[in-house]
Amino acid sequence: MELNNNMKLKIVLIIMILITAVSSYSWVDNKYDTAHQLYMKSNYVMAIKHFDSFLETSQNGALSTQAELERSDCYYQLGSKAYIKENWLLAARLFFLSNSEIADLKLDDCYFMLAQQQLEQNALNATLKYYEKITSYLKGSEHIPELLFNRIKIYIEIGNNLAAFEDYHFLWMNYPESNFTKDIQPSIDDLMPVFINDALALKDSMEYDLAVGSFTKLSQYPSTFQHEMFVHIGELYLLKAEAALVNKEYALVRENLDLALDNNKEIQIEVDNIIRDICSSIIQEGNELISIFKFDEAIEVIKSCYIMIPEYEPCLDLINDTEDKKQRYQAALEHENSAINFETEKNFSAAYSDYNKSYNLFNTNRVKEKIFIMGNLIQAEKDPKEFAMKIINSYKNGIIPLGVSIAESSVIAQYGDEVKNSGWKVYYAIGEYKYEVRFDILSPDENYYYSWRVNLKTREITSLNNISEDVLKGKVHE
Repeated sequence: MELNNNMKLKIVLIIMILITAVSSYSWVDNKYDTAHQLYMKSNYVMAIKHFDSFLETSQNGALSTQAELERSDCYYQLGSKAYIKENWLLAARLFFLSNSEIADLKLDDCYFMLAQQQLEQNALNATLKYYEKITSYLKGSEHIPELLFNRIKIYIEIGNNLAAFEDYHFLWMNYPESNFTKDIQPSIDDLMPVFINDALALKDSMEYDLAVGSFTKLSQYPSTFQHEMFVHIGELYLLKAEAALVNKEYALVRENLDLALDNNKEIQIEVDNIIRDICSSIIQEGNELISIFKFDEAIEVIKSCYIMIPEYEPCLDLINDTEDKKQRYQAALEHENSAINFETEKNFSAAYSDYNKSYNLFNTNRVKEKIFIMGNLIQAEKDPKEFAMKIINSYKNGIIPLGVSIAESSVIAQYGDEVKNSGWKVYYAIGEYKYEVRFDILSPDENYYYSWRVNLKTREITSLNNISEDVLKGKVHE
């Protein structure tokens, strides 16, 4: 019995909750109906008040959406009335609250007219604020070309040249055929020298990439300075190529030269000359390596020419020649090493033979000198004294025996038969392959002792006194 009473109590409570909920929804719906009726009767102000009240408590999603749309239209209708009366400020506020596409179609008109009012009063900051509302939130506005035209003028007036150029950039990119784009160009032309000087300052400070970026951006838009921009860009890429050349970054050099030419076809001859000069420099560097027998390094250097001029024939010929020289040098080196071994063993004839074989394969100064020395040593070993006299007699086409003969003739002219001579005498001197050659002239009053030391290995002659040195120099004592 008690259980049944509790169950009845619960059922009563549930029924009361349901009745309350239904009554509540009915009451909410009545609030919407009131607002809707006011809206339909064009009582927009009161309708907005009731729509707000309804939306604060409504949990009916579909009905809430409908209420929001109708409230939005209330604001739009009120805004339209203000719009017709040209109350731009009030209309703008109401259209903003409407927050609808149809309201935005007129909201940009309001902002634009408000901006024009401020502009007429020279209130530039206020004007810019209204323009900013349009460009930021109403991007599809038909007023934007005229707005940008006006804003560029304002920016120029207040000295914000960069902002003016940014607006021109947007205007030209998005409205290239607009009369406002064409009409503003003379004003932009007036700014160009300033921007050019700024970019040239970057160039002077060697900020080439930044300078290229500035000129490239400037060159994109129609102006009377457009050709000048491309000329400057070409010059900058030439400077970038020059900088890359310092580090021998030939691929980067070529890239920058191509870019220079892309921007200024008038420098074709200059670029061609630069490329040829670079290739000549590369070839010279290769030849210097070849001269010190670094053939593999030379070939790698010479190949850099292909970056500048693909399949460059002079480089191809030089590489082939270098490969041939490398092979001949390696073969010559084997004969040279063999000759060095023979020389160490004092087998000068065999050394002479191998040095000649080496030299015939590949001419080097060091082997040429060795051939000369080996030839001397062979003669020195055979008959050192005879070879010493041969050196004396052949020195400067016989200047030594001629000088001695002239001196002797002069003494004989004074003393006749009283003059005696020792004849040519050769003596061993201290040092390997060193000999002393003498000739004495004897007279009643004065004697002349000529003496030279001869190095048979090198054929070097050293005077041992002043009169002997005079003979070497072509001076004769008469």
